[in-house]
Amino acid sequence: MTSRAGLVALAGCFSIAASLAGAQDKITLRLADTLPHGHVIHELAGKPFSELVTKLTNGQVVFQHFPSEQLGKAKDMAQLTVAGVADVAYIVPSYSSDKYPLTAVAELPGAFETQCQGSLAYYKLSHGGGILETREFLPNGLRPLVTIALPAYQMLLGNPREIGSAADLAGLKIRTAGGAMDLTMRAIKTVPVRMSAPEIYESLTRGTIDGIVLSYQSTVSYDLGKILKSGTASMNFGTAVFIYGIGETKWKTLPENVRKAMIQAGEETTREGCKRFEDGEKAAAAKIQSQGMKLISFSDADRKFFSDSFAGVADQWAKETDKRGKPATATLKEFKAALH
Repeated sequence: MTSRAGLVALAGCFSIAASLAGAQDKITLRLADTLPHGHVIHELAGKPFSELVTKLTNGQVVFQHFPSEQLGKAKDMAQLTVAGVADVAYIVPSYSSDKYPLTAVAELPGAFETQCQGSLAYYKLSHGGGILETREFLPNGLRPLVTIALPAYQMLLGNPREIGSAADLAGLKIRTAGGAMDLTMRAIKTVPVRMSAPEIYESLTRGTIDGIVLSYQSTVSYDLGKILKSGTASMNFGTAVFIYGIGETKWKTLPENVRKAMIQAGEETTREGCKRFEDGEKAAAAKIQSQGMKLISFSDADRKFFSDSFAGVADQWAKETDKRGKPATATLKEFKAALH
């Protein structure tokens, strides 16, 4: 019996040792995005997140960065991450609005006042049993780590048409990322054209689209300032939300200490990253305007038109998405509650 007990104890020691060794094995993760080298989103979110994970794991986890659609197109990045082609990736859920329709709740025009308010509310809904986590992300095999709502989108035009009023925008083909942004553009009589951000430059120069709704920081990163003719400031045409996420299958293979580090790094990057974006938007706007873009000014009557048009977008989005069997009304209610 003593001999058998000793063998059991020895086996237990080996098991513990193996477990500890597994927790300390060096792990290299593929970090993918669809952004050009040096893009503000990587610099303010992707890079700080990956560096913090490495720090929190004492160098156990390192990242190999694949920018510029090296591992796949922007519209496919969510699926490629779930499939394990990328381990952690920059993902715009609205590019896959058929699978992630509820994520558009944070992209509605005028939904929140600051990036941090929107980013943190979105984080609440996509973590800890929130409705986006349980009804959208996890059922699709994706786990969000970082969630950022970009600065309020402005209307930026490559078409030389003179814009003197809201009515002058009618019929212009405006690039959107899909989702709620399509409803927003239709509400003000423009024509939404869905495409990913890497396609914008060529589409603007060829006249395939007349303009875009985008943040100034992203506009700088894609070097669009030199081809823009006019644009707004201090408006809110909605926004886009992005995440850095990991496939659930990959997540389950990681040691517990690494998972804890990634959760902590994701929350800290969300909190700090949104502040960095808020601080950088004014400087980016000044840079774009210095390149010759003419500011569009709207009258009080036009601003009321925009406000009234946007007010109905949220309700329309909720009703249309509810009809698809998705709990959009409940998601909208929870998002509004999380803002406060």
